[in-house]
Amino acid sequence: MLCGWLFAAGFAFGQTAATTQPGVGFDCWIGADGKPYYTHYIRCMADRDLPHPELSNPYSDALLDLLHRELHQRSGADAERMFKTNIELVRETRSVWNIRIHSYPSDWSWQEGTPERLVRAVLCPQVGQCTVMIRPH
Repeated sequence: MLCGWLFAAGFAFGQTAATTQPGVGFDCWIGADGKPYYTHYIRCMADRDLPHPELSNPYSDALLDLLHRELHQRSGADAERMFKTNIELVRETRSVWNIRIHSYPSDWSWQEGTPERLVRAVLCPQVGQCTVMIRPH
């Protein structure tokens, strides 16, 4: 299990949360790339319910608001569709972190809070200093 965390931490696409402030939170969902490998990711964005600096690009700010709404009012699958539809804008703004995982989390993994612990280990500036919400499919 620890090996899986270390492996996943190395694949956060070189993105670091060093610029995040204490008290930050993350809204996350499980996503996957398409064929042929179907690589799974925990995709996270800054929690839009917490105070955050405005982004310089109004289109990306609007996209993050839409992703946030999809996560909280619909499902992780809907957020993933929105993410993929707007992938170029997401890549350009670097507003979503991707943590590569081996497979979709099992039921026991969800019960033990393993996906949340992984996100905290990779993205949170200090242990216990951020909240994590992960929306299953």
